[in-house]
Amino acid sequence: MKEACTVKATHGNRAVRVGTSTDDVRRRNLSSVLTLVHRRRAISRAELTRHTGLSRSTTKDLVEELVTKGLVEESPGPPIAQVGRPSPIVRPGNRVVAVSVTPEVDAVTVGLVSMGGQVCKVVRCPTDRIPTPTDTVTIAAEAIGAIRRSLGTDQEVTAVGVAVPGLVHGPESTVQLAPNLDWHDVEIGQMLSTATGLPVYAANDANVGANAEYLFGNHHDTGHLIYVNGGPSGIGAGFVVAGGLLEGVAGYAGELGHTYVGGGEQCHCGSVGCLETEVIQAPLTRLLAELDGAGSGRPSGAELDVLNRQARALAVALGNAVNMLNPGLIVLGGFLRVFCTYAGTVLRQELARRSMAAPRDLVRVVPATLGADTLVIGAAELAFAPVLADPGGL
Repeated sequence: MKEACTVKATHGNRAVRVGTSTDDVRRRNLSSVLTLVHRRRAISRAELTRHTGLSRSTTKDLVEELVTKGLVEESPGPPIAQVGRPSPIVRPGNRVVAVSVTPEVDAVTVGLVSMGGQVCKVVRCPTDRIPTPTDTVTIAAEAIGAIRRSLGTDQEVTAVGVAVPGLVHGPESTVQLAPNLDWHDVEIGQMLSTATGLPVYAANDANVGANAEYLFGNHHDTGHLIYVNGGPSGIGAGFVVAGGLLEGVAGYAGELGHTYVGGGEQCHCGSVGCLETEVIQAPLTRLLAELDGAGSGRPSGAELDVLNRQARALAVALGNAVNMLNPGLIVLGGFLRVFCTYAGTVLRQELARRSMAAPRDLVRVVPATLGADTLVIGAAELAFAPVLADPGGL
């Protein structure tokens, strides 16, 4: 265990003790270990020791405490060639689970996620109209209630994460504007918390998607990443810069869907010619179903025309982002995944026309590896954050 340090400083004529208590050190160490297990999904105790810089005995002690709390599980490690016993493997436990909620223009989706970003269940609740905040809370609360009743006696929902297609003031979980949902200054966090009795944390859907692909996606070199999400409610982006999420002063950064790409159609945001007026899901629904294993056949001639036209518009926005942010990776999520599969050549050619050669040569454009679960996992990560920060508080 790291020893607590205390330093004397002078303030006027008084000696002031400043430092870190032993409890604070232990809390941070528990957080470091649990966060590594959560994000790696499986890691040996020896690797935990190496990555945290703690002693072997301290790591063992911390893991045992987390096992007791049901937050991690240990199993024997695989046989090794060298002398000595193999290091035990530590995996996330099943005691704590999180719920994710994603409102869209045609449905409210509720998911159950265990630690390690493992999706246990997804319930999509279609709506016959654009869901109001009250509709969303009613639908989500009912689904969450059913999920909680289905859990084992040794499991508990820690919190709810909400991924909203719009501008969300993160610290207050308030939706300032979700144009396609027609939500204005909605305290969705407080509303859903009152209905469920659970803590609720809301954020922009593309931001949580970016975090999910950064943490759990099957990508390499993700330190500078742009995640672009396309759904029934429009297009947004999340920017990971040097390993951290770029949120802006109030959490509103990433509205790539409302950048100008040409055209004269009025957007819900009040502007004209926004990306999400030119790149839309409806005509690509069949191809998205095919991509997810529910369809068959290749794009028709009409579908190819739509794909290529939309790919060119998408490339305009991506080219601007490449020039401004110099990312190493662009991940296309939601219905935008179809462009990598069916219009990759057109997308790359147009991107070459719309971006400078030096930053363009450094960027890869790939589909989201978490597929349709990206937002579910990302929203759940909001709910897991307090547990990861203070595992001892459970």
